[in-house]
Amino acid sequence: MTNSDDHAIVVEDLTKRYGDLRAVDGVSFNVNKGEVFAFLGPNGAGKTTTVEIIETIRVPTSGKVRVLGMDVTTRKRDIVPRIGVLPQGFSSFDRLSVRETIQYYSRLFGRRDTDVDGLVALAHLRDKSDVQFKRLSGGLKQRLGIAISLVNDPEVVFLDEPTTGLDPHARRAVWDVLLDLKTKG
Repeated sequence: MTNSDDHAIVVEDLTKRYGDLRAVDGVSFNVNKGEVFAFLGPNGAGKTTTVEIIETIRVPTSGKVRVLGMDVTTRKRDIVPRIGVLPQGFSSFDRLSVRETIQYYSRLFGRRDTDVDGLVALAHLRDKSDVQFKRLSGGLKQRLGIAISLVNDPEVVFLDEPTTGLDPHARRAVWDVLLDLKTKG
């Protein structure tokens, strides 16, 4: 049994309803700090709704959700700066280079100390740092998206289907970036 201080995420009996539709029905799980956690299930099972509640985008109908010990319904302003999110189908500005894209999102978070070179290296994009977004392959765009999800130096990162639609080589490259992230804590 782990101490609740070891949990980055705690979900207890989570339910989300839209009228008569029960999109999420009594889901419970914990994610430990430093753990890579995959949330799997068929289309329409409530995965995205559950994750959006954890990310503070949606409000639960019932149940409890805590991120880094904070309730998502009452501490949104404290949680949001401490998480990173890569949405499914990430896109950016076509004419910005990899480096400019990371700089742009860093400024959106009000971060002046972002290690842009470090994020470029972590995402294995050094040789692409001056390439415009529109010229990147799907796999390179996803790796850039992962870098962007890290610009605020988050404690918890959410990646929504980061390898969907990628060829096997690009998928492997994205997984290599994720393994590097886990290794670095």
